[in-house]
Amino acid sequence: MKKHLFIGCVCLLCSLADHAQEITFAETEYDFGTIEEVGGDVSHDFPFTNTGDKPLFISHVVTSCGCTSAEWEKGPYQPGEKGVIRITYHPEGRLDEHLYLVGEVWDDQKARAVLTITGNVKLSTHPAVGFFDPTKGQRGTPIVRYPSDDFELILQRLRDDLHRQMPVQKLDELATRLLMTMTSEGRWPYIDYACFFRTTWDPDNHLANIKTIALAYTHPESALYGNHIVFQAIQKGMDAWFEANPESHNWWHNTISSPQAMAHILALMEAGAEKLSPETVRGIMTKKGNGDPRKWTGANKQDIAIHHLVRGCVLKNDSIVSVSAKEFYDPIRITHKEGIQKDMSYQQHGPQLYIGGYGIVFVSNIAGTAGYFRDTKYALGNEQLGLFSDFVRNTYLNVFRSRYMDFSVGGRSISRRNALKSGINGPMLENLASLDTAHAVEYITIKQRIDQNDATIGRTSKNKMFECSDYMLHNRKNFDFSVRAASTRTYCSESGNGENLLGTYLSEGATDIRVFGDEYYNIFPVWEWDKIPGTTTSVGELRNTHGWGVFNTTDFVGGVSDGLNGVMTYLMDNYGVEAKKSWFFFDGEIVCLGADISSEEPTQVSTSVNQCHLFGDVYLAGKKGGRWKTLATGTKAEKVMRGKIWHNQVGYYFPEKTNIVVKNTRQTGNWAKINFNEKDEEVSMPVFNLWVNHGVRPHGATYAYILVPGISKEDFWRYCPTVKIESNTSEVQAVSGDGGNEVQAVFYDAGTLKVGRKSITVKEPCVVYIKNLKREDTEILVKDPTQKRQLEARNIISIK
Repeated sequence: MKKHLFIGCVCLLCSLADHAQEITFAETEYDFGTIEEVGGDVSHDFPFTNTGDKPLFISHVVTSCGCTSAEWEKGPYQPGEKGVIRITYHPEGRLDEHLYLVGEVWDDQKARAVLTITGNVKLSTHPAVGFFDPTKGQRGTPIVRYPSDDFELILQRLRDDLHRQMPVQKLDELATRLLMTMTSEGRWPYIDYACFFRTTWDPDNHLANIKTIALAYTHPESALYGNHIVFQAIQKGMDAWFEANPESHNWWHNTISSPQAMAHILALMEAGAEKLSPETVRGIMTKKGNGDPRKWTGANKQDIAIHHLVRGCVLKNDSIVSVSAKEFYDPIRITHKEGIQKDMSYQQHGPQLYIGGYGIVFVSNIAGTAGYFRDTKYALGNEQLGLFSDFVRNTYLNVFRSRYMDFSVGGRSISRRNALKSGINGPMLENLASLDTAHAVEYITIKQRIDQNDATIGRTSKNKMFECSDYMLHNRKNFDFSVRAASTRTYCSESGNGENLLGTYLSEGATDIRVFGDEYYNIFPVWEWDKIPGTTTSVGELRNTHGWGVFNTTDFVGGVSDGLNGVMTYLMDNYGVEAKKSWFFFDGEIVCLGADISSEEPTQVSTSVNQCHLFGDVYLAGKKGGRWKTLATGTKAEKVMRGKIWHNQVGYYFPEKTNIVVKNTRQTGNWAKINFNEKDEEVSMPVFNLWVNHGVRPHGATYAYILVPGISKEDFWRYCPTVKIESNTSEVQAVSGDGGNEVQAVFYDAGTLKVGRKSITVKEPCVVYIKNLKREDTEILVKDPTQKRQLEARNIISIK
């Protein structure tokens, strides 16, 4: 388990706007080597120099847990003056075999340095305590309970749901192991009760352990049901919690995580053979009373409302339950703030795309909790149920391929292990089927898709432009594809709580290509983050400084869709790179165009085509009719080619000579480099990595490639494009299909596009989708990517 150190540096005597503030450390890494757990504290001094032009104060040094402490002098440190921060690690009682502390030195809103301390802790033996040995007690006789009112019915449904989440045999084994390692004081020796870190807050594990034991104690089929020794452990564990009274520096743990765990413990123990003491119940009620859901939005509002709902049911207080239920359901509405947007995307932490992450919490909360209230006076109304059903079926479930989520919709959770697999499961879909009975068959079909690990089951063709969130999603039976950008109207992908540390370019036109679903699952520690699929960037990973909310720099972002196909554009002007990027979505082909790519930075600029897990061989065919050549395993090829590349059921077609680089090598990294809360363990895996090299300081460079996902190697060898690139210039990017009868175009200025014998003239910059161009029943869809004007085709477009 990794520990963390956060160092805050605040300048009090100067204005950041007028003077550059700098603090420079002589070293930023130190390895303690092997540390004896019982050998006493170890310390290291980090010397620094004030390299700014004004006096510097170090106002505070905050360490994350009781395992670390710090000594320093506040200053002031004059320009050029040196100082020292001494960090001391206290190993006794820590059960971490590997120590990894990461700290950031901050000056206002900008990180100035990163300090890293490593080492290996040699553990003393920690035998099982065995004080609460359940074999010393006896199993009780299960009590059959018949709810007498809505409150008891709701609590019973909650308990039943909690009991279903783990097989009873596994539950008993886990609960017994926890009981045998619990001390007589009701604690576990490996939990740091003094920890107050923002993300991996150790005391959370204490309540999670108590909840597990309470699940076994109240489960009618458990061998531990009604066991007095088990009850004593639960009571003592809750006493120990209130005695320790731990607090996190992250409001979420104090207001949501721990109160919700206590709510579950209370709901379970209300059906126990023995009841928690009145003092404990009052303590839980007081802690659970923290946080007013009326003051929050979206998933956070729901999380806070849930523990108030349990509190109200235990008290049989209609007022508490009614108000809490209303607040719990309140996020099921269209809003221009955080929550469901008018285009049915989901945003949290400002105007930031979060169909995954907080969207997962939102859907999980409704699916897992609303069912408890069915057939009671607190049941979800039909109008809100209809809106929720629409969002889940037509947005949320469509970002999953099999059980894997689109990596671009989950915000900072991309840097967490297993995150792409956390948003959908069988129990959730069963709950949705029970709640939304009108669409039960649809949910059960999706459950079959997951159970059978077959991404094609029940899939239909869809395309949608989520204009509120600058995101386009293209669903097909054989593949899914998406584009994620950001504009002056939306936030870039955030990096709060030490997460998503290298995701700077996640909002710069990132593309997600999935056939099986798991193409990117847990690849992120070894990703080259300057080559996020679809993006055009300078070579070199860039630390993500977006924090909790940063708008992008361009307003020309958007697209148009007819529900089956569409076109999206992104005019990039960020991080020293300019580019005009567009994606043209047809049934089985996606055309990706880039034009006017320029940079004055003295580094190479590249456009990533894809970077995913390597499954099988990589094949190249450099000319029409040429035979496939296999790229040797563990090699890298750089060549100018016109032709085809195929890997893992995805075809990449380059219609013109392009300087491409393709690798099928192992890439190495670690989770800690993208998430301070993860272990610093080396991860290595084979990766397919394909990009276009635009060279150093390109001016007016272009790229063009066609993606053909879900195609066999044999079929792709015979593949000829059914679409035609009509233009790829700084003025207009356009592609036609259906023999020129269907045209998708992005006009960056007023102008004319020739398609066959037809001339398409526009009076203003716009995105255009023309259907039946050669027929009398021509249909024109048009959008202003800046969203400043409502455009009507008859006023700005003429076809001759």
